[in-house]
Amino acid sequence: MSAAGSQIEPNIRGLRILIADDHPIIRKHVLRILEEQPSFSVCGEAYDGVEAIEEAQRLKPDVVVLNVSMPILNGLDAGRKIKTVLPETAIVILSSNADRHFIEEAKKIGARAYVAKSKAAEALVTAIEGAITDGEFIVID
Repeated sequence: MSAAGSQIEPNIRGLRILIADDHPIIRKHVLRILEEQPSFSVCGEAYDGVEAIEEAQRLKPDVVVLNVSMPILNGLDAGRKIKTVLPETAIVILSSNADRHFIEEAKKIGARAYVAKSKAAEALVTAIEGAITDGEFIVID
């Protein structure tokens, strides 16, 4: 396992979340946002889409937060594969690109939310909560 995929000690509390983004600073920022929530627990991190799939299969998180643009395998393709093997896992796409094409592709793969990175600090928690409780696809751009 690469340094990016190093396991974070699982916490018994609340929703288990896997973060996948090729930028370590973004991953750490997202981790801080999510760990501030008493009902969330970040159980792992991944650097690319292939590692995200491997970690999702191993950790079986409730939610996977995926960046669209990652090396080796992009977040949309990784999300499609994760939904195939873990259909109950909610996929939340986090992207710097709020292009309608990407948003439509996210819907097609079964993602539950699409969040612009510029809105992550104020909206990611809401998107994750909606992704696990609400039946509608959420777009925050």
